[in-house]
Amino acid sequence: MLRSRGFARFGATCVCLFFVAFFVEHSRPGYFRAVSPLAPGLPSEGDLIVAPSPSPSPSPPAPPPSEALRTISRFENYGLDSSECDAEFKNLFKEIERAAAHRRSIGNVTQADVAIEWIPDGAIRAMIYRQKLFILEAKLYSAFHPPRAHALLQQIDRAITASPEPIPDIEFSFVVEDRPLEDKIVDEKPSKGRLKRAEPVKKKPKIVRENHTTWGLTRLPVDKEVWIMPDFGYFSWPIDLVGAYEQIRMEIIQNQQRWEDKVPKLLWRGVLWTNKIREKLIEVTRDKQWADVEEIMWEGAAQIPAKFAGLAIPTVDHCAYQYLMHTEGRSYSGRGKYLLNCGSVVVMHKSEWIEPYHDVLVTSGPEQNIVQVDRNFTDLDTKMRQLLENPERAQFIAKNGQETFRDRYLTPAAQACYWRKLFQAWAEVSFRPDPFGVVNGKSRLRGVPFESFV
Repeated sequence: MLRSRGFARFGATCVCLFFVAFFVEHSRPGYFRAVSPLAPGLPSEGDLIVAPSPSPSPSPPAPPPSEALRTISRFENYGLDSSECDAEFKNLFKEIERAAAHRRSIGNVTQADVAIEWIPDGAIRAMIYRQKLFILEAKLYSAFHPPRAHALLQQIDRAITASPEPIPDIEFSFVVEDRPLEDKIVDEKPSKGRLKRAEPVKKKPKIVRENHTTWGLTRLPVDKEVWIMPDFGYFSWPIDLVGAYEQIRMEIIQNQQRWEDKVPKLLWRGVLWTNKIREKLIEVTRDKQWADVEEIMWEGAAQIPAKFAGLAIPTVDHCAYQYLMHTEGRSYSGRGKYLLNCGSVVVMHKSEWIEPYHDVLVTSGPEQNIVQVDRNFTDLDTKMRQLLENPERAQFIAKNGQETFRDRYLTPAAQACYWRKLFQAWAEVSFRPDPFGVVNGKSRLRGVPFESFV
């Protein structure tokens, strides 16, 4: 009898474990299994130009960590206080100050402002209360939205938990799409008067810009209601071929080359469909000896066709070139922060879309840290020839860029400081959230705790 009971318990346990395993495998979100880098809306999907990781092969032992990786600097500390943030990153917060000043001019943020009914997909409504993050509402239906949202929420939670000072209670919403606001076609009512001719009058559709208060990854100058937040890639790009931001930074530093050992050409890889400006780049650089500019196309979710495989260059390996071209994609481009970590000369066309670090870009003078060209690239050939003929100047710009971005404004400390400055500025022009709701006659905290949501 005891033996039969033992077998029965063992069988029941096995069945239970089977159903648990089945549930975990089939109920977890599909985006954990595969995320298409071609899903519309990924910022400049071809920007990163990553090739599949090669199979391990016998090789000599890897060199020890570089000198720069043997110590941890203050700029890798997520827990700087507000006075330290202000002192170290004085030029990083101008976009936040702009947004706050605009809000003061039109009135404080209201509960209606943070509602996300206006957007069908790609948005989060959240609350910070007593140093804890809560998700109040999530619209994450497209496959590429959840990884972005999770990466952003991870950054927010990290900025909260690492803070040496209290974080204010706030309620806010953010959009994970490349473009937080869009142009919309407005249907106009037909005229009540009689038409003077028999055929219908064809009118051009009226196009207006959306106007909503939200946090976004970028904005156009006209989008005054958008508060720019850091890109999700500062936590991790949501595909295995890229990885965590700090991982990429460490690999760049470990593989750092001397300027004279880098390839003296301008490098760019990318898909063309995200922005017509890229087609112009291909045209302008065709047959130029100083250019290594190629289109890359994708096949399926994450495969590069055989004809393009030899052209793909991993993100970290971009840094082996002296000159790196940065272009916008569907809006801003996710590649910029990686290129600016390289210690190479980053060449950018004039931007339409604004990012948090744009106020730190210097295009001329003793503090120049990038090279700017026209959007149609008419002056690209001239500026590249000037750089190649004056390598000392080029190296000077590259050094300024490395010290400005990799060593300061694109560091982990800078990102955490930006988030906390955003929280504080928002709190100063916004309502104080109601943390509790009533459920079955009892007070319950609103939303889902971050720890449970992720």
